[in-house]
Amino acid sequence: MKINGKAVNIIAHRTRKTDQICPKHHVHLVYLDGFKKMKPFCEQCQYEKNQAQIKKMAQNLKINQTKGYLKRQSLVDRDEVFDYTFDNFKAKAGSVERQAKQGARMIAGEYLKYPDKKGNSLLYGNAGAGKTHLAMAILNAVNDNSDPMVRCLFISVNKLIREMKNWFQDKTGIWSPKHVTDVVSKANLVVLDDLGAESANNMATSFVQDTIFDIYESNQRIITTTNLSLDELYRTYHSRLVSRMQESDRRKVIDFSKIADKRPRI
Repeated sequence: MKINGKAVNIIAHRTRKTDQICPKHHVHLVYLDGFKKMKPFCEQCQYEKNQAQIKKMAQNLKINQTKGYLKRQSLVDRDEVFDYTFDNFKAKAGSVERQAKQGARMIAGEYLKYPDKKGNSLLYGNAGAGKTHLAMAILNAVNDNSDPMVRCLFISVNKLIREMKNWFQDKTGIWSPKHVTDVVSKANLVVLDDLGAESANNMATSFVQDTIFDIYESNQRIITTTNLSLDELYRTYHSRLVSRMQESDRRKVIDFSKIADKRPRI
């Protein structure tokens, strides 16, 4: 423990009373044998201070376990995705990018204001238009500004399917069907990123369809991003799955089809 800023093993020393009285607990202040030059202290005050420090450490650990859920449990293609925020999403005033950004901010505000309200969101349209950036920006906004116990999760669908196939083939890795539903169900807000990239020839296999549907069953606060149009989504996936993606009001559906691919070319 620390007394007067010094680390002291109080158990190894006897205490001696002084004539001074603690104004809070009305007991004699004490000092430790061999530490007469140390400022006298109240044992009850010191105990309360130690308990408060222990409580704060436990609270910080709990917050780290929840706020850190995003980086600890997410499945991303590139670590730089974690740095995507509204502040570093470039959008000129009056542009369609600005409209998309404002729509994403509205979605983040809804998830923040109503942490228990169910409702999915859908960001669809052109590749490279900024869907992943804004989806992660929503997660970061909620993760940074919500109740300490809120958990956010980001999953790249393409990478998830690869990891799950590896698990089925040789049981390597952790991404079993049970692990997927566990991490998704424990989260308060989830991003499923780049849905459709995992489906060859625009046809999702039964395995993919069942996996994605189980995710939507495990959580009703999911933000889906996809390069597919709504028509392509209905051709690629079961209608019940596409319907589930849009289970919310129309304000939580953002069309990126008028935004050009902004990724740099070689």
